[in-house]
Amino acid sequence: MRIGLISQALPYLPSRGGFRLYGGNLLRCLSRRHTIDLISLLEAGDEEHLEWPRPYCASVTTLPLNHGTVATRFANVLAAHLYGKPRVGRAWLAGILRSGVKEGKWDVLHIEGAYAGGLIPPQLPIAKVLSLHDSWTLRVEEMLKCCQSQKERLYYTFLKYHEPRYERLVYPRFERCTVVAGPDVEEVRKIVPNAKFDLIPYGTDTEYFHPMEVPKQENSLVFHSHLGYAPNIEAALEFANDIFPLILREVPTATFHLVGANPDPKIQALASRPGIRLSANLPDLRPAVCSAQVYVCPIRHGTGLKSKVLEAMAMRMPIVGYHPGSTVGIDCVYGTHLLATETPQEFAAHVVDLLRHPARAGQIAQAARQLVENKYSWETCASAYEKLYQQVIEEFRGRANPLKQAA
Repeated sequence: MRIGLISQALPYLPSRGGFRLYGGNLLRCLSRRHTIDLISLLEAGDEEHLEWPRPYCASVTTLPLNHGTVATRFANVLAAHLYGKPRVGRAWLAGILRSGVKEGKWDVLHIEGAYAGGLIPPQLPIAKVLSLHDSWTLRVEEMLKCCQSQKERLYYTFLKYHEPRYERLVYPRFERCTVVAGPDVEEVRKIVPNAKFDLIPYGTDTEYFHPMEVPKQENSLVFHSHLGYAPNIEAALEFANDIFPLILREVPTATFHLVGANPDPKIQALASRPGIRLSANLPDLRPAVCSAQVYVCPIRHGTGLKSKVLEAMAMRMPIVGYHPGSTVGIDCVYGTHLLATETPQEFAAHVVDLLRHPARAGQIAQAARQLVENKYSWETCASAYEKLYQQVIEEFRGRANPLKQAA
Protein backbone atom coordinates (compact mmCIF):
# COMPACT_ATOMS: atom_id res chain seq x y z
CA MET A 1 0.00 0.00 0.00
CA ARG A 2 1.19 3.53 -0.77
CA ILE A 3 0.42 5.90 2.09
CA GLY A 4 0.69 9.67 2.20
CA LEU A 5 1.12 10.65 5.86
CA ILE A 6 0.43 14.31 6.62
CA SER A 7 1.25 15.50 10.14
CA GLN A 8 0.88 18.81 11.96
CA ALA A 9 4.11 18.09 13.89
CA LEU A 10 7.16 16.10 12.84
CA PRO A 11 6.91 12.47 13.96
CA TYR A 12 10.05 11.16 15.65
CA LEU A 13 11.13 8.94 18.53
CA PRO A 14 11.65 9.13 21.41
CA SER A 15 9.21 11.97 21.90
CA ARG A 16 6.73 13.13 24.53
CA GLY A 17 4.45 15.01 22.11
CA GLY A 18 1.28 13.11 21.21
CA PHE A 19 1.29 13.60 17.44
CA ARG A 20 5.04 13.09 17.21
CA LEU A 21 4.90 9.93 19.31
CA TYR A 22 1.83 8.51 17.58
CA GLY A 23 3.02 9.29 14.06
CA GLY A 24 6.55 8.10 14.77
CA ASN A 25 5.40 4.69 15.94
CA LEU A 26 2.99 4.29 13.03
CA LEU A 27 5.82 5.15 10.63
CA ARG A 28 8.11 2.63 12.28
CA CYS A 29 5.54 -0.18 12.06
CA LEU A 30 3.77 0.57 8.77
CA SER A 31 7.03 1.14 6.84
CA ARG A 32 7.86 -2.56 7.26
CA ARG A 33 5.04 -3.46 4.87
CA HIS A 34 4.10 -0.27 3.01
CA THR A 35 5.59 2.72 1.17
CA ILE A 36 5.14 6.02 3.03
CA ASP A 37 5.63 9.61 1.90
CA LEU A 38 5.78 11.95 4.91
CA ILE A 39 4.56 15.53 4.54
CA SER A 40 4.89 17.42 7.81
CA LEU A 41 4.58 20.87 9.28
CA LEU A 42 7.44 21.72 11.63
CA GLU A 43 6.77 23.16 15.06
CA ALA A 44 9.44 24.66 17.32
CA GLY A 45 12.32 22.22 17.85
CA ASP A 46 11.25 19.77 15.15
CA GLU A 47 14.14 20.79 12.87
CA GLU A 48 16.57 19.04 15.22
CA HIS A 49 14.95 15.67 14.44
CA LEU A 50 14.60 15.82 10.66
CA GLU A 51 16.85 12.81 10.11
CA TRP A 52 14.79 10.44 12.28
CA PRO A 53 11.90 9.71 9.86
CA ARG A 54 14.00 9.41 6.69
CA PRO A 55 14.90 5.68 6.99
CA TYR A 56 11.18 4.85 7.26
CA CYS A 57 9.95 6.99 4.36
CA ALA A 58 10.24 7.04 0.59
CA SER A 59 10.28 10.84 0.86
CA VAL A 60 10.11 13.53 3.54
CA THR A 61 8.72 16.99 2.76
CA THR A 62 8.49 19.65 5.48
CA LEU A 63 7.42 23.23 6.08
CA PRO A 64 8.31 25.29 9.18
CA LEU A 65 5.06 26.45 10.78
CA ASN A 66 5.33 30.24 11.03
CA HIS A 67 2.14 32.00 12.10
CA GLY A 68 3.78 35.40 11.48
CA THR A 69 2.32 38.67 12.71
CA VAL A 70 -0.66 39.21 15.00
CA ALA A 71 -2.73 40.09 11.92
CA THR A 72 -1.70 36.83 10.23
CA ARG A 73 -2.59 34.84 13.33
CA PHE A 74 -5.98 36.51 13.58
CA ALA A 75 -6.70 35.83 9.89
CA ASN A 76 -5.70 32.20 10.38
CA VAL A 77 -8.05 31.74 13.36
CA LEU A 78 -10.87 33.57 11.57
CA ALA A 79 -10.55 31.39 8.45
CA ALA A 80 -10.52 28.27 10.64
CA HIS A 81 -13.60 29.40 12.56
CA LEU A 82 -15.67 30.61 9.61
CA TYR A 83 -14.77 28.00 7.00
CA GLY A 84 -12.80 25.23 8.73
CA LYS A 85 -9.85 26.19 6.51
CA PRO A 86 -6.79 27.57 8.34
CA ARG A 87 -4.58 29.73 6.12
CA VAL A 88 -1.07 29.02 7.44
CA GLY A 89 0.40 26.13 5.44
CA ARG A 90 -2.75 25.63 3.36
CA ALA A 91 -1.57 26.69 -0.11
CA TRP A 92 1.74 24.87 0.29
CA LEU A 93 0.10 21.60 1.33
CA ALA A 94 -2.71 21.82 -1.23
CA GLY A 95 -0.19 22.11 -4.06
CA ILE A 96 1.76 19.06 -2.94
CA LEU A 97 -1.36 16.95 -2.42
CA ARG A 98 -3.07 17.86 -5.68
CA SER A 99 0.10 17.09 -7.61
CA GLY A 100 0.64 13.78 -5.81
CA VAL A 101 -2.96 12.62 -6.24
CA LYS A 102 -2.91 13.56 -9.93
CA GLU A 103 0.23 11.44 -10.35
CA GLY A 104 -1.38 8.53 -8.51
CA LYS A 105 1.33 8.46 -5.82
CA TRP A 106 -0.90 7.22 -2.98
CA ASP A 107 -3.72 4.80 -2.26
CA VAL A 108 -4.76 6.58 0.94
CA LEU A 109 -3.93 9.69 2.95
CA HIS A 110 -3.45 9.50 6.73
CA ILE A 111 -3.68 12.91 8.40
CA GLU A 112 -2.40 13.43 11.95
CA GLY A 113 -4.18 16.23 13.79
CA ALA A 114 -7.31 18.35 13.42
CA TYR A 115 -5.33 21.44 12.35
CA ALA A 116 -3.73 19.50 9.51
CA GLY A 117 -7.19 18.16 8.69
CA GLY A 118 -8.42 21.69 8.03
CA LEU A 119 -5.61 22.21 5.49
CA ILE A 120 -6.65 19.30 3.27
CA PRO A 121 -8.56 20.33 0.11
CA PRO A 122 -12.14 19.08 0.71
CA GLN A 123 -12.73 17.59 -2.77
CA LEU A 124 -9.38 15.83 -3.09
CA PRO A 125 -10.18 12.59 -4.99
CA ILE A 126 -8.55 10.05 -2.67
CA ALA A 127 -9.55 8.11 0.47
CA LYS A 128 -8.63 10.07 3.60
CA VAL A 129 -8.34 9.10 7.29
CA LEU A 130 -8.08 11.84 9.94
CA SER A 131 -6.41 10.80 13.21
CA LEU A 132 -7.67 13.08 16.00
CA HIS A 133 -6.42 11.22 19.08
CA ASP A 134 -9.13 12.75 21.26
CA SER A 135 -12.16 15.02 21.16
CA TRP A 136 -11.05 18.62 21.47
CA THR A 137 -14.52 19.66 22.56
CA LEU A 138 -14.23 17.22 25.43
CA ARG A 139 -10.63 18.24 26.10
CA VAL A 140 -11.64 21.89 26.43
CA GLU A 141 -14.32 20.91 28.94
CA GLU A 142 -11.76 18.96 30.96
CA MET A 143 -9.06 21.61 30.77
CA LEU A 144 -11.40 24.28 32.09
CA LYS A 145 -11.67 22.19 35.26
CA CYS A 146 -7.94 22.34 35.96
CA CYS A 147 -6.53 25.50 34.34
CA GLN A 148 -3.44 26.77 36.14
CA SER A 149 -3.57 30.42 35.01
CA GLN A 150 -5.99 33.08 33.81
CA LYS A 151 -4.31 33.09 30.39
CA GLU A 152 -4.90 29.37 30.07
CA ARG A 153 -8.54 29.79 31.14
CA LEU A 154 -9.14 32.50 28.52
CA TYR A 155 -7.58 30.29 25.81
CA TYR A 156 -9.80 27.31 26.59
CA THR A 157 -12.87 29.53 27.01
CA PHE A 158 -12.35 30.70 23.42
CA LEU A 159 -11.89 27.11 22.25
CA LYS A 160 -15.13 26.14 23.99
CA TYR A 161 -16.98 28.14 21.33
CA HIS A 162 -14.55 27.57 18.45
CA GLU A 163 -13.97 23.81 18.55
CA PRO A 164 -17.52 22.47 18.01
CA ARG A 165 -17.94 24.67 14.91
CA TYR A 166 -14.50 23.73 13.54
CA GLU A 167 -15.20 20.03 14.07
CA ARG A 168 -18.55 20.22 12.29
CA LEU A 169 -16.91 21.95 9.31
CA VAL A 170 -13.84 19.69 9.02
CA TYR A 171 -14.59 16.12 10.12
CA PRO A 172 -17.26 15.26 7.48
CA ARG A 173 -14.66 15.85 4.74
CA PHE A 174 -12.96 12.57 5.62
CA GLU A 175 -13.93 8.98 4.91
CA ARG A 176 -13.12 8.21 8.54
CA CYS A 177 -11.91 9.96 11.69
CA THR A 178 -10.22 8.05 14.52
CA VAL A 179 -9.92 8.64 18.27
CA VAL A 180 -8.25 6.61 21.01
CA ALA A 181 -10.88 6.22 23.76
CA GLY A 182 -14.59 5.52 24.19
CA PRO A 183 -15.65 8.85 25.76
CA ASP A 184 -14.01 10.68 22.86
CA VAL A 185 -15.97 8.61 20.35
CA GLU A 186 -19.21 9.43 22.14
CA GLU A 187 -18.43 13.15 22.20
CA VAL A 188 -17.36 13.52 18.56
CA ARG A 189 -20.38 11.53 17.37
CA LYS A 190 -22.62 13.85 19.37
CA ILE A 191 -20.98 17.02 18.03
CA VAL A 192 -20.59 15.82 14.40
CA PRO A 193 -23.28 13.19 13.73
CA ASN A 194 -22.76 13.33 9.96
CA ALA A 195 -19.13 12.14 10.14
CA LYS A 196 -17.84 8.58 10.60
CA PHE A 197 -15.62 7.70 13.56
CA ASP A 198 -13.58 4.64 14.54
CA LEU A 199 -11.89 3.80 17.83
CA ILE A 200 -8.24 2.77 17.55
CA PRO A 201 -6.52 2.76 20.97
CA TYR A 202 -3.09 4.19 21.64
CA GLY A 203 -0.15 1.84 21.66
CA THR A 204 3.13 1.69 23.53
CA ASP A 205 6.58 0.46 22.55
CA THR A 206 6.84 -2.76 24.54
CA GLU A 207 10.44 -3.24 23.42
CA TYR A 208 11.59 0.18 24.62
CA PHE A 209 9.40 0.28 27.73
CA HIS A 210 10.37 -2.89 29.52
CA PRO A 211 11.24 -3.82 33.13
CA MET A 212 14.77 -2.58 33.83
CA GLU A 213 17.13 -4.35 36.19
CA VAL A 214 17.68 -1.52 38.66
CA PRO A 215 17.56 -1.68 42.47
CA LYS A 216 14.15 -0.96 43.96
CA GLN A 217 14.09 1.87 46.48
CA GLU A 218 12.19 0.83 49.58
CA ASN A 219 8.71 2.35 50.01
CA SER A 220 9.16 4.53 46.93
CA LEU A 221 6.37 5.88 44.72
CA VAL A 222 6.73 7.41 41.26
CA PHE A 223 4.71 9.44 38.76
CA HIS A 224 6.05 10.40 35.32
CA SER A 225 4.53 12.85 32.84
CA HIS A 226 4.87 16.21 31.14
CA LEU A 227 4.94 18.26 34.34
CA GLY A 228 3.93 21.52 32.68
CA TYR A 229 0.55 20.21 31.47
CA ALA A 230 -2.43 21.29 33.59
CA PRO A 231 -4.03 17.86 34.31
CA ASN A 232 -0.62 16.47 35.33
CA ILE A 233 0.16 19.48 37.51
CA GLU A 234 -3.16 19.13 39.28
CA ALA A 235 -2.60 15.39 39.73
CA ALA A 236 0.84 15.87 41.29
CA LEU A 237 -0.43 18.61 43.61
CA GLU A 238 -3.38 16.54 44.76
CA PHE A 239 -1.16 13.56 45.48
CA ALA A 240 1.37 15.65 47.40
CA ASN A 241 -1.26 17.59 49.37
CA ASP A 242 -4.07 15.09 49.95
CA ILE A 243 -2.79 11.54 49.44
CA PHE A 244 0.90 11.40 50.35
CA PRO A 245 0.35 12.68 53.92
CA LEU A 246 -2.10 9.80 54.49
CA ILE A 247 0.49 7.33 53.24
CA LEU A 248 3.18 8.82 55.49
CA ARG A 249 1.00 8.14 58.53
CA GLU A 250 1.20 4.42 57.76
CA VAL A 251 4.62 4.31 56.09
CA PRO A 252 6.78 7.16 57.49
CA THR A 253 9.73 6.30 55.22
CA ALA A 254 7.73 6.54 51.99
CA THR A 255 9.07 8.79 49.21
CA PHE A 256 7.34 10.34 46.20
CA HIS A 257 9.41 10.78 43.02
CA LEU A 258 8.17 13.10 40.26
CA VAL A 259 9.78 12.40 36.88
CA GLY A 260 9.12 14.44 33.75
CA ALA A 261 9.72 17.29 31.35
CA ASN A 262 9.37 21.03 31.87
CA PRO A 263 8.06 21.08 35.46
CA ASP A 264 5.79 23.99 36.35
CA PRO A 265 7.00 26.23 39.22
CA LYS A 266 4.30 24.67 41.41
CA ILE A 267 5.86 21.25 40.77
CA GLN A 268 9.37 22.56 41.44
CA ALA A 269 8.18 23.88 44.80
CA LEU A 270 7.02 20.39 45.82
CA ALA A 271 10.61 19.15 45.72
CA SER A 272 11.44 21.24 48.81
CA ARG A 273 9.11 19.12 50.94
CA PRO A 274 10.44 16.16 52.95
CA GLY A 275 10.04 12.87 51.13
CA ILE A 276 9.36 14.42 47.70
CA ARG A 277 11.95 14.69 44.96
CA LEU A 278 11.94 15.82 41.35
CA SER A 279 13.89 14.56 38.32
CA ALA A 280 13.34 16.92 35.41
CA ASN A 281 14.09 16.39 31.72
CA LEU A 282 15.92 13.10 32.08
CA PRO A 283 17.38 11.71 28.82
CA ASP A 284 15.96 8.31 29.82
CA LEU A 285 13.17 8.15 32.40
CA ARG A 286 12.91 4.36 32.53
CA PRO A 287 15.46 3.69 35.32
CA ALA A 288 13.82 6.33 37.53
CA VAL A 289 10.38 4.82 37.03
CA CYS A 290 11.52 1.22 37.44
CA SER A 291 13.41 1.98 40.66
CA ALA A 292 10.14 2.69 42.48
CA GLN A 293 7.96 0.08 44.15
CA VAL A 294 4.59 1.53 43.16
CA TYR A 295 3.48 3.73 40.26
CA VAL A 296 0.83 6.33 41.20
CA CYS A 297 -1.37 8.10 38.65
CA PRO A 298 -3.73 10.52 40.47
CA ILE A 299 -5.12 12.07 37.26
CA ARG A 300 -8.77 13.11 37.31
CA HIS A 301 -9.03 15.25 34.17
CA GLY A 302 -8.00 15.13 30.53
CA THR A 303 -9.08 13.16 27.48
CA GLY A 304 -7.94 10.25 25.40
CA LEU A 305 -6.00 7.28 26.66
CA LYS A 306 -3.21 7.94 29.19
CA SER A 307 -0.03 6.74 27.48
CA LYS A 308 1.88 7.12 30.75
CA VAL A 309 -0.25 4.32 32.25
CA LEU A 310 0.51 2.02 29.30
CA GLU A 311 4.22 2.82 29.67
CA ALA A 312 4.14 2.01 33.39
CA MET A 313 2.31 -1.23 32.63
CA ALA A 314 4.91 -2.13 30.00
CA MET A 315 7.66 -1.50 32.58
CA ARG A 316 5.86 -3.99 34.86
CA MET A 317 4.95 -1.50 37.55
CA PRO A 318 2.07 -2.06 39.97
CA ILE A 319 -0.26 0.92 39.47
CA VAL A 320 -2.75 2.81 41.59
CA GLY A 321 -4.90 5.36 39.78
CA TYR A 322 -8.12 7.28 39.86
CA HIS A 323 -11.18 5.90 38.12
CA PRO A 324 -12.12 6.99 35.54
CA GLY A 325 -9.45 9.69 35.00
CA SER A 326 -6.33 7.51 34.91
CA THR A 327 -7.86 4.47 33.25
CA VAL A 328 -10.08 5.84 30.46
CA GLY A 329 -9.72 3.86 27.24
CA ILE A 330 -7.74 0.98 28.77
CA ASP A 331 -9.53 -2.36 28.71
CA CYS A 332 -8.32 -3.42 32.14
CA VAL A 333 -9.77 -5.27 35.12
CA TYR A 334 -9.47 -3.46 38.44
CA GLY A 335 -7.72 -5.64 40.98
CA THR A 336 -6.05 -7.68 38.23
CA HIS A 337 -4.14 -5.21 36.05
CA LEU A 338 -4.15 -2.21 38.42
CA LEU A 339 -5.91 -0.76 41.45
CA ALA A 340 -8.31 2.15 40.98
CA THR A 341 -10.34 4.31 43.30
CA GLU A 342 -12.26 7.60 43.52
CA THR A 343 -11.14 9.16 46.84
CA PRO A 344 -7.78 10.20 48.34
CA GLN A 345 -8.39 7.96 51.36
CA GLU A 346 -8.92 4.84 49.23
CA PHE A 347 -6.01 5.82 46.98
CA ALA A 348 -3.66 5.98 49.96
CA ALA A 349 -4.98 2.68 51.32
CA HIS A 350 -4.30 0.92 47.99
CA VAL A 351 -0.74 2.28 47.88
CA VAL A 352 0.00 1.16 51.44
CA ASP A 353 -1.44 -2.28 50.67
CA LEU A 354 0.89 -2.74 47.68
CA LEU A 355 3.92 -1.53 49.69
CA ARG A 356 3.14 -4.07 52.42
CA HIS A 357 2.33 -6.95 50.06
CA PRO A 358 5.04 -7.06 47.38
CA ALA A 359 3.90 -10.47 46.12
CA ARG A 360 0.47 -9.08 45.23
CA ALA A 361 2.09 -6.02 43.70
CA GLY A 362 4.20 -8.33 41.53
CA GLN A 363 1.17 -10.28 40.32
CA ILE A 364 -0.64 -7.07 39.31
CA ALA A 365 2.46 -5.75 37.57
CA GLN A 366 2.94 -8.97 35.59
CA ALA A 367 -0.71 -9.03 34.51
CA ALA A 368 -0.41 -5.40 33.40
CA ARG A 369 2.63 -6.17 31.27
CA GLN A 370 0.81 -9.07 29.65
CA LEU A 371 -2.20 -6.86 28.90
CA VAL A 372 -0.05 -4.30 27.10
CA GLU A 373 1.72 -6.98 25.07
CA ASN A 374 -1.59 -8.49 23.97
CA LYS A 375 -3.69 -5.39 23.28
CA TYR A 376 -1.65 -2.19 23.25
CA SER A 377 1.48 -2.71 21.21
CA TRP A 378 2.10 -0.32 18.31
CA GLU A 379 1.98 -3.29 15.95
CA THR A 380 -1.62 -3.87 17.08
CA CYS A 381 -2.38 -0.21 16.40
CA ALA A 382 -0.73 -0.32 12.97
CA SER A 383 -2.67 -3.47 12.04
CA ALA A 384 -5.94 -1.73 12.94
CA TYR A 385 -5.03 1.14 10.64
CA GLU A 386 -4.12 -1.24 7.82
CA LYS A 387 -7.60 -2.77 8.00
CA LEU A 388 -9.20 0.69 8.14
CA TYR A 389 -7.16 1.92 5.14
CA GLN A 390 -8.30 -1.04 3.06
CA GLN A 391 -11.90 -0.46 4.07
CA VAL A 392 -11.96 3.25 3.21
CA ILE A 393 -10.12 2.65 -0.07
CA GLU A 394 -12.78 0.16 -1.11
CA GLU A 395 -15.58 2.49 -0.01
CA PHE A 396 -14.06 5.41 -1.91
CA ARG A 397 -13.55 3.40 -5.09
CA GLY A 398 -17.11 2.12 -4.81
CA ARG A 399 -18.48 5.66 -4.68
CA ALA A 400 -16.22 6.73 -7.54
CA ASN A 401 -17.48 3.80 -9.65
CA PRO A 402 -21.16 3.23 -8.75
CA LEU A 403 -21.65 0.68 -11.55
CA LYS A 404 -18.93 -1.51 -10.06
CA GLN A 405 -20.47 -1.06 -6.60
CA ALA A 406 -23.88 -2.14 -7.89
CA ALA A 407 -22.39 -5.20 -9.56
